[in-house]
Amino acid sequence: MALLHYSGMSIDSFVEMEDEVPMRYEIDRHNDLVVLYCGRNSEYVLSIGRESLAALISLGTKAIAELTAA
Repeated sequence: MALLHYSGMSIDSFVEMEDEVPMRYEIDRHNDLVVLYCGRNSEYVLSIGRESLAALISLGTKAIAELTAA
C-alpha cells in the first residue's frame, strides 16, 4: 500500500543511494515501461515510462553537470 498517491506518483519509501549500489533494469515492452532495480537483492524497484525516464535522465545529467562545475 502506497504511503502517498498524488499527481501521478505512488510513493512507498525514501531511498538514499551510496556509491557502487548494484543496479539493473528490465524492459516491459508490453506496457512500454522500464523497471529499474537497485540493491544487492533488487529490493528497491522503480517502474517508469519512456517519457518519464527520459525526463529523469535529463534532470540527472543537469545535476551531474552542476556537481562537476562546483
